Amino acid sequence: MSATELIPADLIIFSININAEEKTPEAAFDTHKKREAVLASLLKEFDIKEESINFEPIRINKRTNYNNRQEEVTVNTNQQVSVSFSDFEIYEKIQVSLIENGFDSFNGSFSSSELEEGKDKALVSAIQQAKEKATFIAQQSGVTLGNIQTINYSEHQVNYPPMAMEADVGRFKSESASMMDFAQTVSVTSTISINFEIVE
Repeated sequence: MSATELIPADLIIFSININAEEKTPEAAFDTHKKREAVLASLLKEFDIKEESINFEPIRINKRTNYNNRQEEVTVNTNQQVSVSFSDFEIYEKIQVSLIENGFDSFNGSFSSSELEEGKDKALVSAIQQAKEKATFIAQQSGVTLGNIQTINYSEHQVNYPPMAMEADVGRFKSESASMMDFAQTVSVTSTISINFEIVE
């Protein structure tokens, strides 16, 4: 039996990909560090707290391509950075700043500071529904339920609604209505299975 709770979306999780491509490892790493410094400055500018920033170590790999039988070697770097914030008004400004500074790989999704409460509510609802359904089936079958024998439940499923990325810088300079004006929710689903003893 599954139950879903909808909780207010009051956070944005923003994922940014830092990457670079050069002919040598040294050049690729140098370019990457420059872009990393730009991103770090932007996050400080928008007052993103340190505890709201998560990042992966830099990954670097070499690629070999053949163009007209000529070997071409490139070195690529990649690093994932995730930030979260509750001020929805800076969301569009961050996108504009990223685009203006050469970033082209990022995405966002809604989240909530009430996830734990939502998980608990979903679990309570799933348990209640499972009991009610089992009781109904027992009554219709002419049997009596006894003690609970086993309980199994799955990990909570959280659905983070994706947010569209907008590459039109001019759009954000307008004070017109925005989709960000509409409230959003995050859904949390809990699934549980309860086995009852059948009393003779």
